[in-house]
Amino acid sequence: MHVFISDAHIRTDKSHRCQMLVKFLHDMRPRLTDLYILGDLFEFWFEYNLVFPKDYFAPLAALYNLIQGGKRIHYILGNHEVTIGNFLKNFGFIVHHEPTIFTIEGKRVLLAHGNRIDRRLWTNVWEALLNSKFNHMLYRLLHPDIGILLAQSIAHLSRKQHRSHGIMSMLENYARRRLRDVDVVILAHSHEPIFKKFPGNKYYINAGDWIKHFSYVMIDGNKISLEYYQ
Repeated sequence: MHVFISDAHIRTDKSHRCQMLVKFLHDMRPRLTDLYILGDLFEFWFEYNLVFPKDYFAPLAALYNLIQGGKRIHYILGNHEVTIGNFLKNFGFIVHHEPTIFTIEGKRVLLAHGNRIDRRLWTNVWEALLNSKFNHMLYRLLHPDIGILLAQSIAHLSRKQHRSHGIMSMLENYARRRLRDVDVVILAHSHEPIFKKFPGNKYYINAGDWIKHFSYVMIDGNKISLEYYQ
């Protein structure tokens, strides 16, 4: 069974959505073969050389237990993963920096977060700030307690910009174009779960989020579905 999740934006492992996600991973474990994280698992991910936020421990421990149990976890980076060093790879994640096509149950499945499709002004400003090596250097000068709090606050403002009809149209138009050469397109970023089937047994699906919808995509044999965790 292949499971796809996105946009949990975890800030603390004491939050309801984090506890729901950890429970979900436990429930999925018996039949799960591959887990695909389509970006923005955390509100903000910045790799320091020696530290990582202790409030991320519970979900990371749950994911590590899956990896130790022989499950494959693919991490398709989103726009809240700011700097990626060796931590996630050494942890056991299979990290993908670009949109990636997988062959799953005989179908060509394209996975991407969707932030690079989003060409709205705020998104362009956000990415320019985050991709600046000079800003990364300045950020590292801050104590992690201050830096993480500041970054999470700014990231929260960015997340509030996602839900609009404009971005949903951009994502669907992109998916329709890519469905000419793949069978399934699964995106995220908008936080709105979407499931559309087109002629020729083609699918566009948005995985939604783990803030409001607690939605996920599942490919189990020939079945492709959008599910909601209760």
